[in-house]
Amino acid sequence: MPTPIFRSAMRLKTLLPIAALGAALGGCSDLNLTNPNQQTTGTFWQNQNDALAGMNATYNSLQYIGTYGRWMAFALDGRSDIALSNSPWTDLANFNKFTFVSYDFDVNRDIWHDHYVAIFRANQVIDNVPGIASMDAATRARVVGEAKFVRALMYFNLENLYGNLPMPLSSKDPSASQMPMSTPAQVWAQIEKDLTEARAVLPATYTGANVGRATQGAADALLGKVYAQQKKWTQAAASLNNVITGNHYSLLSWAQWPTLFTTQGNNSPEGVFEVQMSSYDPDNGEVGLNIGKFCGPPQGRGPGGPGFGDCQPTRWLFDQYYDTTAAGAPDPRRDATIFSSISSNQNVFGTPFSVRYSDRLNDIFWKKWTLSDLKNDQQFDEPINFKVIRYADVLLLYAEAKNELNDQATALTYLNMVRNRAGVTPVASGLNQSQMRDAILHERVVELALEQQRWLDLRRHDMLSTQASLDVIRTHDPEFNFFQLNKSELLPIPQTEINTNPNARQNPGWGS
Repeated sequence: MPTPIFRSAMRLKTLLPIAALGAALGGCSDLNLTNPNQQTTGTFWQNQNDALAGMNATYNSLQYIGTYGRWMAFALDGRSDIALSNSPWTDLANFNKFTFVSYDFDVNRDIWHDHYVAIFRANQVIDNVPGIASMDAATRARVVGEAKFVRALMYFNLENLYGNLPMPLSSKDPSASQMPMSTPAQVWAQIEKDLTEARAVLPATYTGANVGRATQGAADALLGKVYAQQKKWTQAAASLNNVITGNHYSLLSWAQWPTLFTTQGNNSPEGVFEVQMSSYDPDNGEVGLNIGKFCGPPQGRGPGGPGFGDCQPTRWLFDQYYDTTAAGAPDPRRDATIFSSISSNQNVFGTPFSVRYSDRLNDIFWKKWTLSDLKNDQQFDEPINFKVIRYADVLLLYAEAKNELNDQATALTYLNMVRNRAGVTPVASGLNQSQMRDAILHERVVELALEQQRWLDLRRHDMLSTQASLDVIRTHDPEFNFFQLNKSELLPIPQTEINTNPNARQNPGWGS
């Protein structure tokens, strides 16, 4: 049977939606109706166990299909220049081509809906936990800090995808279903506030069953990413440096690097914040950390055959792994990231690539997030933690911030820390700011491919907002021939939100 805290989290799934919210702001159509004998939100929040169960249910929503369970990889990697889609599901292939028949297409609808479910649950914790007088004060503050971290993370994703947003900050607000759109400046300010308050009360580390919860380092790292997206380079460098000098994270060895994307790499020293994916054993109950349900990186973006292969790497990405390596050899991260016929002795779930794909040897597929080296097949859902932020990302983003502050020497040091781990030729000194920027962005591509970073990088450096940059991106990925300036940089607001919220406004270029 599931553990008691897990049962509490599951029970809370039926309690959380009781407070009124509009259809697009936290209503959850796939939840069962509650019976009249169950607790309500007004009677649930009584003690520390309730508070922890509420927070567990908030973490649970990070595994949903519209958060980190499936579709964010398509929104942040699939629509970038490192991936494309040849999916037979036409609407999904069109999503990668910035084209919609309906703004309520599954991917767009689920991302919007599931992020707001997570926000609603975080808001419930923030609204109700401070009033639990019987609760240990430090734990009470910590749990509220965790909720603020999750809320900030969800708004960070939504802001980068949609721009103007409804921004409910309370589960008790009766106007939530008709909330006006907040500007990007307002959303960014709230995210900064949430993370600043969270880092003040979150611990540096956890032990035992609490490993995987948001830490002070996770708040600092996300805050650094928030500042970087706004080009607040001084603040970004300071927040990211807090993570580095905290000495709680480190790069794994190169031999261990591939394990980061399998179950072996769950909660390693390189994981700054990971979505805890768990599996279920019908005889022994839940396996792993008890703050989630049973899912993991799906086969939708895995190799064709064992998976659907709905999202594949671009040839441009594949070619990036030949940059400045010894004797012209490919960067070793290539074969740990991508399946191809070029790689010698590479098996795809126990079958040589050349045998499994004898009629399509020019295809390439994602290897990251698969268990191809551990088993001969893979379930649709696997308990591989998704690394929302890992330490290599922090180091490279810190290098980027220092470069933008004209400190190329420091930038070079942190850039080469990541390259040295991979065993590739260090970048030489003497680069100017523009050259260093290119070197850092290249490193982020080869190190962080399929980790939901590339779209953020493109937006941060205005590579989606000028014709000149777009012309370059089109040489990387032909899907960008469908990209329209002043429109495609943002997703359309789902039509259900427009229909139910009279104060909602559609994004530019997408119609009324």
